Amino acid sequence: CECVCRLGEEFRRGAGVLDMAFETPHQLYTCGYDTYIRLWDLRLSPRKCVMEWEEPHDCALYCLQTDGNHMIASGSSYYGVVRLWDKRQSQCLKVRVSHLYAAVATALHALDFRRSAAPELQPLPFR
Repeated sequence: CECVCRLGEEFRRGAGVLDMAFETPHQLYTCGYDTYIRLWDLRLSPRKCVMEWEEPHDCALYCLQTDGNHMIASGSSYYGVVRLWDKRQSQCLKVRVSHLYAAVATALHALDFRRSAAPELQPLPFR
């Protein structure tokens, strides 16, 4: 096994990545213990992210998923909170989601945007 590239530099100790998702072969999203979602464009530089979004309650981000367009969903360690992000904005959306139901005692570990006639957030079985 060989390391192909190392993302970023000068992160604080313990700021590990917990999930990552490729949107294209060159665009990678990561999230983790340091409370940030980061977008990396591997064509430019793996040493510096091109965008980042910070979780507002200083909680670890366990999972993320993108819809391939403008939305990102993240699952945090804060009572299983799901946050929706518009990639064109710097902060999470303040929306009231009426058809998203979750019954979790601790953290949310998996998310997925299912492809359908009307894309919507759907639950995944816990890993």
